[in-house]
Parts: sequence; structure tokens; C-alpha cells
Amino acid sequence: MKKRILLPAALVFGLTLTGMGSFAAPSAHAAQAKQALALAGGGTYYGQVENGLPDGRGTAKWPGSKTYSGEFADGKRSGTGKYINEYKEADTGYRYKIVYTGSWANDRMSGQGVWTEKRFDENGRVISNKIRTGVFANNILSPGYEVIHAEADPEYSFTYRGDVMSLNVMGSRENLTSSWKKGSLFSASYKKGSVTRSYSIFPEDSAAKERERLASVKYLQKMTAQVAPHLQKFEQLAKQVPLK
Repeated sequence: MKKRILLPAALVFGLTLTGMGSFAAPSAHAAQAKQALALAGGGTYYGQVENGLPDGRGTAKWPGSKTYSGEFADGKRSGTGKYINEYKEADTGYRYKIVYTGSWANDRMSGQGVWTEKRFDENGRVISNKIRTGVFANNILSPGYEVIHAEADPEYSFTYRGDVMSLNVMGSRENLTSSWKKGSLFSASYKKGSVTRSYSIFPEDSAAKERERLASVKYLQKMTAQVAPHLQKFEQLAKQVPLK
């Protein structure tokens, strides 16, 4: 069995974009619709300008392979746009590529969007591929879906978080609904209101805990019709995170 990669809880749904840069007052006021401006932190901007600030459509670039192309308002990313950040971890040698395409407000991811993250080893091989899609608020995804495909056992982790219900499944990317019905997923957890049920495929050591596990399997099997649309969405998203 391959070694399973444990992901910190903070990385499952929380999101922090470090070093994205902020806008400083430009060195000269704009006299035309498009203009090149200097940004704080060594960044540059070229695009539409109003009152000496990025306003309209344009592209900003910061040191370290960070770019944003899209709409601005009063010097901040607002509207729709695409952000790309590529960086390397000094301690692990892993390289990352983060891409967010969607809505922005006041320099933050806000509204419908898609966020992806690829992690590469030192040889350039993709060892983890992640996608988040749904509604973002202040850079945080909720409600929405997250799918992680990694060199782990199991290979896939699926998460849905909504206003009322949350769902997490680990296992294969295929036949999720059938596996849910059979209670044969690597692991599954379900929360709705005060109800929380979960199980793993491994039998418990004690008879009492094994009865609890089987009771959770039976309960979740009854929830199949409710969760099936989310399981189908998981399968669709899994196709977008290959390891190649």
C-alpha cells in the first residue's frame, strides 16, 4: 500500500494567497485610456487607467511569476480576471502552480470561480493536482467542491461544503454512487445539521465500535439519493485533475 499523504486541515478549504501585491500611487497621472504604471513591491501594470489608478481592463505583474489579467476598479482587482502564481518551496524543492479564474471584489476572490493547484517534484512530475470550484468569499471557498488527486492511497479526496450539508469521500474516482450504496468507499463522512455520520472501510478492533461503524454504513446508504448529485459532480471534477 502506498504511503498516504495527510493534508493539513487548513489546506482543505482555507486559502491564503501570499505575495499577491498591492497597488501604490503611480508615479504619474494617466493622460490616456491605457498606460504603464509602477506598483508596490516592484510590480508593473499596463492597461486602462482612471485618476492615475488601474481601472477597467489590464494586466498586473509582480516579481516571482505572479500575474493578474482582468478587470480593475479604483486600483484593485474587481470584476472578472485570471490570477497565476508559480513558486518553489526552498525546503522541499516542490514547485507549485496556482491558477484562479473567476470573480473578484476589492482585491479578493469573491463570487463564482475555479481555483487549481498543481504540485511538481524536482523532476517536474505532477504529484498532486487540486481543484476548487464554487462561490468564493474573501478568498475562501464556501459553498463549493474540492477534489484532490495525489500520489497517495487512496488517490482521490472529494469534499463538498454547502450552507446546510457537508460531505467528504476518499477512494477511487469511478463508480462513487455504486460504492456509496454498497458501503465500500475507503472512507465517507456526512454532516447535516446536528447529524454526523462517518465510516472507513477498515473493521474496528472492538465489537462495540464495529457495530457503530456498520450502523453508520447503513445510515449513509439511506442517504444515497440525497448525495448522488454531489458524487456525480465529484466524478466530473476528477477528470480535470490528472497526474501528468
